[in-house]
Amino acid sequence: IQIQTKNPANQMITHEVKGSGKVEGSQEVAVFVLENLQVEQVMVHAGQTVKKGDILLKLSQNSIQAALKNLDDKVKTLEGQAKDLESQKKVNSQKRAAEQTWAGNSYDLAVQSGNVSVDNARAEVQIAQQRLDEFYREKEAKTSGDDLSGFTDGEEGFNDGETTVTQEDDSATEKALQDDLRGKQEALNEVIAGRNQTLASVGKNITDANAPQASDSTLENTKRELENTKEDLEKVTLLQDTGGIITSPSDSVLKSLSVQTGDITGQGAAAVLYLLDDDFRMTGSISKENLKYIDTGMDVQIKDNNNNDISGATVEGITEDENDPDIRNLSILLPKGSLSIGQTAQFSISKDAGPYDCCVPLTTLYEENGQNYVYVTDTENTVLGTVMVARKVEVTVQDRNQTTAALGEGSLSTDQAVIVQADRELKDGSRVRISEN
Repeated sequence: IQIQTKNPANQMITHEVKGSGKVEGSQEVAVFVLENLQVEQVMVHAGQTVKKGDILLKLSQNSIQAALKNLDDKVKTLEGQAKDLESQKKVNSQKRAAEQTWAGNSYDLAVQSGNVSVDNARAEVQIAQQRLDEFYREKEAKTSGDDLSGFTDGEEGFNDGETTVTQEDDSATEKALQDDLRGKQEALNEVIAGRNQTLASVGKNITDANAPQASDSTLENTKRELENTKEDLEKVTLLQDTGGIITSPSDSVLKSLSVQTGDITGQGAAAVLYLLDDDFRMTGSISKENLKYIDTGMDVQIKDNNNNDISGATVEGITEDENDPDIRNLSILLPKGSLSIGQTAQFSISKDAGPYDCCVPLTTLYEENGQNYVYVTDTENTVLGTVMVARKVEVTVQDRNQTTAALGEGSLSTDQAVIVQADRELKDGSRVRISEN
């Protein structure tokens, strides 16, 4: 078998990650148009470069006139509603103030009236008490006088009948006075209870009159809506003055348009622009396995569609793809003026590993049942003498790229000749001869 050999070498292994991407702008600007206006004509297309002031689209004059009338009517309606709400708010405030005043005055009157009633009832109690006290004093005086007159000259019991009648009258009088005092005290208690109940009732009126009112933002919301409507009216008036023309706010590249001729404008942006005076970047994707060879800030080689090399690009960021966890998206910052927005280009990122002591061409590597091996040359004694044979040597792979494999320590020595090419299939022990070519 004719073979060619090569000795393992100490070298670096370069990992190269390649892909393609599309150029995009860094900073976007959205162009908004008032809602419910009809697009009469679109003047640009996605990817087009425009200068500041260039016409993007034109709006229908009929729809502008209709919008002006609707907005003017709405302003008048909202102004009327705001005026009514302010008037109602003023009336409610005056009514609340009157209720608070009335409740306060009612409470003061109830206090005065109640105190007078209590004082009068208390005076009646005092009068009844004085009458009873006066009766007791008279009774005591009378009793003392009867004792002296009832025992004169041994004529005991001379006035017994009269005394008995008098005692009965005194008992009736005493009971009547006591009942009167008790009645006056009960009346005083009822007056006090009535006063307290009245004060509690009118006091509740004060509490109700001063209770916090529920918030009502209707007036504020109406005023805010009125201001917004006035602003819209000013914008539509300006559109009418400019003939319904929407222009580019800056030198830009048109990223996208959300309206076409005949469409009715909505809440979203009618157009999105990339600013030309900002950095451009290219977005591409790589497999998750290649992530270990890429870091932010690394240099990137770019090749455009005309096969021109562009240097100076760098890896700006790496993010996981939203739809595929095995994919990573690259953001590559481009040098100014190198490419245009919308262009596609190829990128290449290289990273060196090593150096490794034992590197061989990737073509020398075989695999069987998960085990890697190579063939090296060896000598064997035969009856015909010493001959060269191929020997199978199992190895471990430390690293590899598209062309080279770095073998683990102890796999081979640097003076062993590794078979890199053979004109027929090799087997362990195959006789080989180095090709002169």
